[in-house]
Amino acid sequence: MKPRVAVDTNVLVSGLLGGAATEVIPRWRTGAFDLILSADILAEVEAVLNRPVFKLPPWVVQELLDYIRAQATWAAPGSELGVELRDPADTKFLQAALSGQSDLIVTEDKDLLDIGKFQGVRIVPPWDMLSLL
Repeated sequence: MKPRVAVDTNVLVSGLLGGAATEVIPRWRTGAFDLILSADILAEVEAVLNRPVFKLPPWVVQELLDYIRAQATWAAPGSELGVELRDPADTKFLQAALSGQSDLIVTEDKDLLDIGKFQGVRIVPPWDMLSLL
């Protein structure tokens, strides 16, 4: 059974645009793991990809989002986590990981990495994830 991995926006965007997490996307595309996403995470990815700094044409953003929508495993986050995070915006990644029964959360976010493990789900940087697969 393939590992189920929730991926933070920064890693997903970096992987899509050739940044530090470049190896994450090819591993997903070749079936090394199931990408767990939620609607909230995809909305954040869309907002980031549409930032003027990236200078991506709207059709490119749409193609990337359509591919992700079609290939990801969708999580429907439920209730509150009952934990207070330094950055409440990170809640969506923990919720998606739990509801999607993820094995890992992959992020470069120090606030999430400092947690280390949440309700049995390991939180690791991309370079650790690659060695775990």
